[in-house]
Amino acid sequence: MCLYEFKGDTENITKQQFTFVGEVLEKHGYTGNHVLVQAVGKAGDNYGSYVKIFIVEFDNGKEFKMIAKIAPTIKMLREQRSLRDLFLTEILIYKELLPKMRELEANFSAPEEERFKYPVCYGTLSDSLNEIILLEDLETHNFIMFNKMQPLSDEAVKIVVKNIAKFHSLSYVLKNNDPLAYEKFTGGLVNTLINQENMAQMEMVFVEVLNSIKAIFDKERYTNAISEILHYFKNTGIKILISDKGSKYSVVDHGDLWTNNIMFQMKGDRPVECTLIDYQLARESVPVSDIHNLIFNCTDYDTRSKHYYEWIDYYHSELDRYLSYFGLKVNFVYPRDKLDADLKRYGKICFGLSLIMINFLMRQTQEAPDFASVDNMDFTELPKNFKVENLMAQTVEAIKKRVEGLIESCCEYGYLTDVQGTFK
Repeated sequence: MCLYEFKGDTENITKQQFTFVGEVLEKHGYTGNHVLVQAVGKAGDNYGSYVKIFIVEFDNGKEFKMIAKIAPTIKMLREQRSLRDLFLTEILIYKELLPKMRELEANFSAPEEERFKYPVCYGTLSDSLNEIILLEDLETHNFIMFNKMQPLSDEAVKIVVKNIAKFHSLSYVLKNNDPLAYEKFTGGLVNTLINQENMAQMEMVFVEVLNSIKAIFDKERYTNAISEILHYFKNTGIKILISDKGSKYSVVDHGDLWTNNIMFQMKGDRPVECTLIDYQLARESVPVSDIHNLIFNCTDYDTRSKHYYEWIDYYHSELDRYLSYFGLKVNFVYPRDKLDADLKRYGKICFGLSLIMINFLMRQTQEAPDFASVDNMDFTELPKNFKVENLMAQTVEAIKKRVEGLIESCCEYGYLTDVQGTFK
């Protein structure tokens, strides 16, 4: 029985979740009665969960905060977005995989300051309709989330690339040192992006969104590029994203790298460190999925045109550097020619997925899809929430500029092949 009085934004929290939060607070020595609950973020910041913060004050005046990721109970979302699987995936990452990686780092005496950083997990609840994940509030350590509308700087991108390289390295280390454990972890990850039960529906949404983006362009160069992606989705679909599961070069990918899933630790006005958050889309795939997601979702054309190849070089060198702590060499684990081949192989599909992501991240708060009102909506009506033509003119222009830049970049890198003439 929960003895605490929760005040504030207590909507969308079940009785069982309140009880669980109370148990965690009790374990941390909180003997008071009052718990303040506040919402975290704005509409459009969190698409797969409700995010709250629980705040208590101890007798000595010290404040303790916990971030809570809470699973929505909306029936349509749970069925079509596989919300339970999203939460079970993230629970596995925080409860099992990340601690196992930390254990490997300790066993191989990787320098403390070099180790892969992630938020402390205070507890998880996996009961159906009551899923919740309780995490450390990183803002207490001077971590902040950047504005999703603003592209990341070269400096910020390199900080994230370094972190991704560490995360991927630890997959290779685990696979090399304990392949059965690696298989157990990856076997427990559910690729919710490629759910066989709703594959056709997901492809329908993707096609409608891409057609909506295509409609805002007049230049044949850009409409042809989007037509190429539409053709690719209809014929190859997003099945390529599972084609490398279980391969020699596969790792556990974060799976959802965009600005809102990265927190930066600041020193003055400069980022010095970062931590990845939100592992709901973590899956086994090749490393370039994360690299493409970061670069396509978080950077602009000008910065990419100056630094893209530097970032790829830096990723591979950091992968090699971190693997060396564990007695492994990158040329045997993930050779550079394989990295380059994968960048091209996955470039088109990741570009297409990024177009869909841009449709979300460039929206103003008031334009974010209202998932709270979709309980009785048929899934076929859902794409209407994502159509670009329903957005404000300034948002459409922002999306247009970002998409144009991505198309130009992908042409330069050889990821798009038929954008000059009429697409066939």
